[in-house]
Formats: sequence, C-alpha cells, structure tokens
Amino acid sequence: MNHTERMMEVARRKERLIARAARERAAIAAAAGRWEQPLAVVDQALAAGRYLRAHPLLLVALLAAIVALQRRNLLRWAGRGFTAWRTWRVLSRLGIRLFA
Repeated sequence: MNHTERMMEVARRKERLIARAARERAAIAAAAGRWEQPLAVVDQALAAGRYLRAHPLLLVALLAAIVALQRRNLLRWAGRGFTAWRTWRVLSRLGIRLFA
C-alpha cells in the first residue's frame, strides 16, 4: 500500500467516524429530550426550596396558614414534617446537600 492509498483510507475512515459521531449525537439529543420536562420540574422544585431557605419567615407563614386552615389534620402534617426533618438529617449526615 503506497502513501496515496494510505491517505485515501485515512480519509474514508475519517468520513465514517464523522458520520458515526453525528448519529451518536442525534441519539444522545433524542435521549436528553425525553428528560427535559422531568428535569425542568426538578429544577423548579429545587429553586423553590432555595427560595424558601433564603426566606425562612415565608416558610413559617406558609406552615402557620396550613395549620390554621386544617387544624383537624394537624397530627398528620406534624408527622409529615417530622418525617421530612428526619430524612433531611439522614441525608445531611451522608453529605448530601439539598437546596444548596
């Protein structure tokens, strides 16, 4: 195989690799597109959590409103809050930071 044939083979291989990369990029884009909406919801939830963390009085006011509006469900909400608090503590101990 002479130099010209080798260069032509390299050029053909380059074309095949470029085509393969284009197919792979298209496949990745299609897979990422399926996750766009769920990730947007998660992103909004994290933004809301960061906002509430930055404004603790608003969080207290929301909790007070919930308690005032649903006194009969107070124990249920207290249980949920306690569960959320315990989960947060466990995750904090594991080094997982939420809303940071």
